[in-house]
Amino acid sequence: MRALIPIAALLLLTACGKEQPMAYAPLPLVKPVAETAPGMPDSAQKGDADDPSFWLHPDDPGKSLMITAVKGSGLRVYDLQGNLVQRIDAEPDGRYNNVDVAYGLKRPDGSSFDIAVASDRGRDRLMVWAIDPANPTSPLTDITDPNQGQVFPTRLSPDGKSEIDNPVADQVSAYGLTLWQDKATGEVRAVVAQRKAARLAEQRLVVKADGTVGHERTRHWDFPTSHKGQDLWAESETDPAQDWSPQFEGLVVDAEAGTLFAGQEDVGLWRVNLTTGQAEDRPFYETRGSVKSPFNNQDSRIARDVEGLALYRGADGTGYLIASSQGDAHGDGGHSDNGGLDDSFAIFERGGENRYLGSFRLTANGPIDAGQECDGAELVSIPLPGYPQGLLMVQDGYNDDLNGLSGKPNATNFKYVSWSDVVAALPQLTVKAGGWTPR
Repeated sequence: MRALIPIAALLLLTACGKEQPMAYAPLPLVKPVAETAPGMPDSAQKGDADDPSFWLHPDDPGKSLMITAVKGSGLRVYDLQGNLVQRIDAEPDGRYNNVDVAYGLKRPDGSSFDIAVASDRGRDRLMVWAIDPANPTSPLTDITDPNQGQVFPTRLSPDGKSEIDNPVADQVSAYGLTLWQDKATGEVRAVVAQRKAARLAEQRLVVKADGTVGHERTRHWDFPTSHKGQDLWAESETDPAQDWSPQFEGLVVDAEAGTLFAGQEDVGLWRVNLTTGQAEDRPFYETRGSVKSPFNNQDSRIARDVEGLALYRGADGTGYLIASSQGDAHGDGGHSDNGGLDDSFAIFERGGENRYLGSFRLTANGPIDAGQECDGAELVSIPLPGYPQGLLMVQDGYNDDLNGLSGKPNATNFKYVSWSDVVAALPQLTVKAGGWTPR
């Protein structure tokens, strides 16, 4: 195990401050204990693992499932050992980017059921499946409203002053996604990030008379497209340090606190108050930015780009927010100023000001390789068979054949990480499992 970051240093860290860069110990290493098989692609269709979600079985935790989005190949459903349970191919032109689970969606007759929802980036839609606990081999059934409209029928004009039509072919479409249930109304809502834009939209899920599920817009948020003097539309084909984007992807809602956490990939982590509908006027934690930009935070513990977000939910609002610090270490011309934080995971307190607590990286465990360039993550704070303190599941952008970390991975999959091993590496994490249930 590598040396831990001193607690005193953690308490002094301020990502947005102007202090001199601090000296940090190498990140502790954690071994995954299982992985999904087969990896992606698993057919002639060029599938690519992206985002995992977790579904808790109502009666037997051992029968719980990992439901994952694999882009052009659709969805893959796995058990707690990483074995394939169900394969769902994408609809023609579909590209399922992110996926999440909600419990207790109400039907018009008052009954309820669990669902999985995926953002279809290829067609700018939301795909919806009912989850049947009594069907162990094909638990997901498609109940998507075939007549739904686009998630993002319009987008901001280049000058940001008006709404213009948004053709599906432009692919400024549904991208990042998370679900939450409004306890006041019982409604299940999806928060969706718009690809190639700085917009988040909230869509209320609507159960139709025929049992299919569509959606309708409730509100949206537009975020700045410049940050600290850096134009987030700036592009460079030759220098990644000067190539920027305003888009969001990683999203997660703390429904108990009424807070949406949103990751603007190149900028940092934002909070939105879902009760008032107000987004904060700046990110609460910034990425490192770039030494070639006026936006440059060398004390930050997150490299561009920040991707998957997940919550470890303890009792009474305690717990942690985890963020994938993907970075850009691989391929041609990767960043040189990321401070060893590429391919790492940063942990913050769930409540208060979301204080940074520490980071770790994954390392190989015998035949199970490490993880790089994590796109999506899911974190479960419920004891499960083999995972007494919960389970972290992450996308691995370089499964098995690392291909020299050349930026052109031949395969991707998902890694299972026991939260007990994360706690062993970061003993400052003291919140106990089992203090929360999604039902």
